[in-house]
Amino acid sequence: MQSNNPILTRVETYSDFNQSMTVAGAVQKSVGLTLIAAITGLALFFYCAFTANVGIAYAAMWVGAIGGLILALVATFKSSTAPVLAIPYALFEGAFLGGISFIFQAKFPGAPLQALLATFVTTLVMFGLYKFQIIRATEKFKSVVISATIAIAIVFVVQMVMSLAFASSVPYIFESNWLGIGFAAFVAVIASLNLILDFDLIESAAAQHAPKSFEWLCGIALLSTLVWMYISFLRLIGILSND
Repeated sequence: MQSNNPILTRVETYSDFNQSMTVAGAVQKSVGLTLIAAITGLALFFYCAFTANVGIAYAAMWVGAIGGLILALVATFKSSTAPVLAIPYALFEGAFLGGISFIFQAKFPGAPLQALLATFVTTLVMFGLYKFQIIRATEKFKSVVISATIAIAIVFVVQMVMSLAFASSVPYIFESNWLGIGFAAFVAVIASLNLILDFDLIESAAAQHAPKSFEWLCGIALLSTLVWMYISFLRLIGILSND
C-alpha cells in the first residue's frame, strides 16, 4: 500500500515489521499528549487567574508557541525523534494554551470555555463522519485541505511580519467586520477538516507498518490540530463578541 503523504513516504523505507505501530497505540499516545497539554494549560490558566499576572500569560503564550513549533518541525522531518520530543511538545502546547486562554478570558469572558466545547463537539462530529465514511480522505480532499492550510499559514505569517515590522495588519480579514468573521470561520473549518487527515494518517501508517516510534508523531500531529482548532474557535468567538 503506497501513500502520497510526504510524512509516510519517509517512513516507508525503514519500517520495522517486528515493532510496527498500531492504531490503538497511536490513539493512546494522542490521548496521553492531549491530557498533558490540557493539565498544563489549566494549571497555568488558574495560576495566572489567581495571581492576576498577565505578563506570565503572554510569556507562556510566546514561549509555548515558538517552542512547540520548533519541536513539531524537528519531529516531522526526523520522525525517529518523536518519542523524545512528544512530551516536551505537549508541555509547550499546554503553556501556549494556558497563556492565550487567560488573555482571551480577560478580554472576552467565557470565550475559552465556549471554544473548548466547540472543539470537543467538532472532534466527535469529525470522527463520526470519518468512521462512517461520510467524509473520505481522498487524494483530492487531501490536496484541497493541505492547499488551504498552507494558504492560511502564509496569510498568518504575512500578518505577523506586518504587525512586528510595520505595526499594521492585513486589511479587513483581521478586523471585526463581516469579512473578518468569514475568514475566521473559514480557518476554523479548515482546521477541523485537518482532523480527517490525522485520522487517515494514523490508519495509513498502521497499514504500512510504520515503526513503533511513529505513534508519537501521530500523537503530535493530532494534538497540533486540536490546538489549532481550539485557537481558531477562540479567535472566532472573540471577533463575534467584539462585533
